[in-house]
Amino acid sequence: MMMNAFLISVFTVIVLVSKSTCLIAFSSYMSENKAFSQSNSIVDGTPLIFDKKEINSGSDYSVVTGKFTAPISGIYAFTWTICVDSRYPNPSGEKNYGEYGTELMMGSRKIGVLHTDTEKRYDDACSTGFVIKYIPKNNQVYVRNNYAHQGRLLSKERQTRTTFSGWKMQ
Repeated sequence: MMMNAFLISVFTVIVLVSKSTCLIAFSSYMSENKAFSQSNSIVDGTPLIFDKKEINSGSDYSVVTGKFTAPISGIYAFTWTICVDSRYPNPSGEKNYGEYGTELMMGSRKIGVLHTDTEKRYDDACSTGFVIKYIPKNNQVYVRNNYAHQGRLLSKERQTRTTFSGWKMQ
């Protein structure tokens, strides 16, 4: 009987310790199909959807909405990389190669800005933004397009990925 009580106590301590040091983190990227479809349909102010998850501890990032919801208040770090493709004309057929402006948003408040541009064919470009910010509990953080774009987003398994990641700093 004492051995069972000891094991239950040890198990309880392990569970409590692991819950108290739980890491809140997500890392996502855009599949090639999602990059292609969003390139053809995204308008000013539209959240970008990063539909593939590498990690999503706590399940606080949604591949449906593209938004991370802070489960607790704290200091968080966010990074996003936007890659543009220089090989294709824009949906209207003009040869305006990739150019995207994005904003990192907390609700309706801008907390970061990024511009990615390529000026000639076969000259793909990627830009990365990084922000550390206090995020109150239940606030949503996401990346959105912030002006009319040209060209296509680039995200390919064997070439480069357009990504969005974040974690709570301890």
